[in-house]
Amino acid sequence: MSASPQDSTPLDPQTRRLVFAACIAAIFTSAVEGTIVATAMPTIVGDLGGFALLAWVFAAYMLTQAVTIPIYGRLADLYGRKRILFIGFTIFLVGSLLCGLAPSMLMLVIFRAVQGIGAGAILPVTLTIVGDAYPSIERVKVQPHIASVYAGSSIIGPVLGAFIVQHLTWPLIFWLNIPIGALAMGMLAVFFKEQPRIIKHNLDMAGAALLMTSLTALLVAMLQADKLGWWILLLLAICAVTYFLFLRVERRSPEPLLPPALWRDRTLLASNVGSFAIGGVLMSVSAFLPTYVQGILGGSVFTAGVSLSIMSFSWPVAATVGSRIMVRTTYRTTAVAGGIMLVIGTLMLAGLATVPVEINRHILNGWWPTAAAFVIGAGLGFMNTSLHISMQEAATAHRGIATATQAFMRMLGGTFGTAIVGAALNLNMAWKLPGVHDAVQTIMDPALREKVSAADINRLTGAIGDSLGNSFWLAVLLGIMGFITAWMVPHVRPGRLSEQSAKT
Repeated sequence: MSASPQDSTPLDPQTRRLVFAACIAAIFTSAVEGTIVATAMPTIVGDLGGFALLAWVFAAYMLTQAVTIPIYGRLADLYGRKRILFIGFTIFLVGSLLCGLAPSMLMLVIFRAVQGIGAGAILPVTLTIVGDAYPSIERVKVQPHIASVYAGSSIIGPVLGAFIVQHLTWPLIFWLNIPIGALAMGMLAVFFKEQPRIIKHNLDMAGAALLMTSLTALLVAMLQADKLGWWILLLLAICAVTYFLFLRVERRSPEPLLPPALWRDRTLLASNVGSFAIGGVLMSVSAFLPTYVQGILGGSVFTAGVSLSIMSFSWPVAATVGSRIMVRTTYRTTAVAGGIMLVIGTLMLAGLATVPVEINRHILNGWWPTAAAFVIGAGLGFMNTSLHISMQEAATAHRGIATATQAFMRMLGGTFGTAIVGAALNLNMAWKLPGVHDAVQTIMDPALREKVSAADINRLTGAIGDSLGNSFWLAVLLGIMGFITAWMVPHVRPGRLSEQSAKT
């Protein structure tokens, strides 16, 4: 049975602004989570060890978040936005508390999965609330504000993360979510009123379990490829079988996890595939660029934070500029412009492998990866704005699940972007540094670094730097995917997509 839109009590302008502010506060926790953790990861690895599990810290969070996003989106359509958001937010905050208490990298990965289970509600439900509150043309106007706060908080995240790990203690980067989340829930509890329609439903939990199993098997095969040997074939077989069963369940389910209608519409298909590419590029850069800046170029935690902040700064600026261009031109214009910038920026990162570390460190002064991050952020701002607005205009009757599916694809892209770059990095390092255990921890932990000769430090940093640069070529492929997908975006102005669909 299809979900029905929510019956919301009409909001006066002042109350609508307060609800919007609460949604922004909620989005802040999601935005700051990625960048503040990315900046702190080299320090956490130096403390806990387990660099081989670094990609899992991101992948476990994004995988559980991705799989639960469609479920939360469906539940929000059925039971009400606020109720479902509060349930997910509570799980997210409990996971945040546990992450700060993690005694090892393995336990941190497990607690990040708990975080992700709750985080699946935050982005899709808050964006759906905003979509309910504003008509299509107004959504174009508020989208830059959402992008600015979302990406602006990402500017604060790396710098704040750097300050915390340098002067305080790294668990605080997770505990920061708790007071902000409590504030957001309190504001929504007071100001957002709705009367949800409780309708008969049949949640696709079997589909969710099969998809989770399939994706987990594939991720394990990728991230542990350097250690599993022939066991990879068993994991790939499990992935294929469970994915086949998932497709069968989806065809028979009255309420599939990912409704087929969202993949038959050209606009929604472009939104979903493009979001996968955006998530892949974003996380493959966020997860590994701080390690390059700190471990290879010898920059401080603050310098690494600035590198990510530059990407987060160019994103909202580009979103603001792109939205104005989009109103005067078309959705496709801004999407293609963003795709071009993604390809250029990722090529700049991949070029790190062709520039010797010493030249990058002393002659280029480390500006190259920062410049690449700036271009990538601009591309993300242009492309994400076009994809999100066109999706919400095209999906009027099922905006909740369509928004959730787009967020799902972005998280899935981030999961696999991190996984493929992490897998390539681990394989590269196993080949370049045979028999060396936790090379990154060796160069990041001051106590371990003092025990290693200068020649060995140079050998380790050179090998890790080359491995990172080579791995970034996979981010280039994701950027090319985004550029190709951009040509599928409708060549119409905002507000006219629904008219064009009605005619056809």
